[in-house]
Amino acid sequence: MVHNSKYSKFDKPLLVDYLATKQVTKSLLKYYSLKNENELLNKLKSDFYYLSCRDISQNESCFPFYRGPKLKITDTKRICPLGIHWKRLVYDDKFGVDEAINSPLSSEFIKEEDILNLKLPDPRWFDFSPLTKECDLNAKRIIVGGLWSAIHGDSYRMMGYENFLLNIALNKNLVQLLVNRMTDFYIEMNTRYFEVVKDKMDVFFMGNDFGSQSGLMISEEDWYEIYYNNYKKLIDLAHSFNLKVMVHSCGSIEPLIPYFIKLGVDIIDPVQTTAKGMDPQALGEKYGKKISFHGAIDTQSVIPYGTSEDIETHVSILIRHLNKNKNYIAAPSNNFMTGTPPQNIDTVYETINKLKSNEFLQ
Repeated sequence: MVHNSKYSKFDKPLLVDYLATKQVTKSLLKYYSLKNENELLNKLKSDFYYLSCRDISQNESCFPFYRGPKLKITDTKRICPLGIHWKRLVYDDKFGVDEAINSPLSSEFIKEEDILNLKLPDPRWFDFSPLTKECDLNAKRIIVGGLWSAIHGDSYRMMGYENFLLNIALNKNLVQLLVNRMTDFYIEMNTRYFEVVKDKMDVFFMGNDFGSQSGLMISEEDWYEIYYNNYKKLIDLAHSFNLKVMVHSCGSIEPLIPYFIKLGVDIIDPVQTTAKGMDPQALGEKYGKKISFHGAIDTQSVIPYGTSEDIETHVSILIRHLNKNKNYIAAPSNNFMTGTPPQNIDTVYETINKLKSNEFLQ
C-alpha cells in the first residue's frame, strides 16, 4: 500500500506499474498476441493508468486538449504553448521528450522586465473535460494525472541551460522570478485540471530532473531556496483535492528525499539505483517507513541486456529491500526503451507477480 493511503486501490502488499515507449508497447502487443494497451496492462497485472494529457512543453500529449491560437508545427519542428522551439523526435504519446533548440529568454542579457513580460498560455485555452471519460474507462486502476509541472525544466529551457546556471550563480533573483511565474502558471493549470477529474483521479504526478549520475545538478542550498516553497504550493494544491503526490526526479537525489518527506510527498519516482547514493537497500532502510518508492527496475543495463536469471535476481532484491513496509511500487527506473527484448520485460512481470503470490511478501 502507498504511504498513508486511505484508498482501497492502494491496499495491496505490492503494487505494479508499467511504463514504456510506444514502440515497446507495440512490440509487447505482438509478443503476447494482444489487441490493445488495456489487454497488455491486464496481462502484466499493472495497477496503474496514466491520463493522456501530461505535458504542454516537452511532448505533444496535451495538444488534443488545446483550444488556443494555432501552434506552429512542421514535420521536424514545433513551437509549444510556452514559446520554446523544439526539434521533433520519435513522437511518443504520453512520455516522449523532444529536443529544445531555441527559447524565449535565451539572451545573456535578460532583465526582470523580460521575465515579467513573458507571455504564458491562458489556462482557459485548455479543455480538460474529455479526461472524465478516460477516468471512467479506467476506474478500476489507480489513475495518475495532472500536468508535469516542470517548473525547473521549463525554466532552464526558457533561459538556455548554461545561462540558467550562470544566473543561479550571479543573478539568482532572475531564476527565482521565472520559477515563481512558472509555479503560479501550473497552480492555475492544475487547479482547472483537478476540478474536472476530482473524485476520479488518484495521483498527481509532477516531474523535474534535479540529479545526474553522480550528484545534484545544483547545490542543495540553491534547490531549497529556489524550489522548496514552490513545490509546497503544488503539493498542497494536490492534497487539497485529496490526491496522492508522486514526484519524479532522475539521478542522484538522495539529499532531497528528506525535503520531499517534509513536503508531504507520498511517492518518489523513478529511483535510479545506478546513480550515486541511490542504493535500494540503504534507501529502503532509511526512508521506507516514511515514503513509497516507485521504479528502481534498471532499464539502463539489467533489463535490456541481462539474462533471465539476472533479471529475476535483480527484481527479487529490489522487492526485498524496498517493500519491507508493503509500500513499494514495482516499476521500471524509466520507460522501457525501444530495443528492449520483449521476453526480458515478460521476465520482469513474471517475477513480480510470482513474488506477489507467495510467502515472499508475507
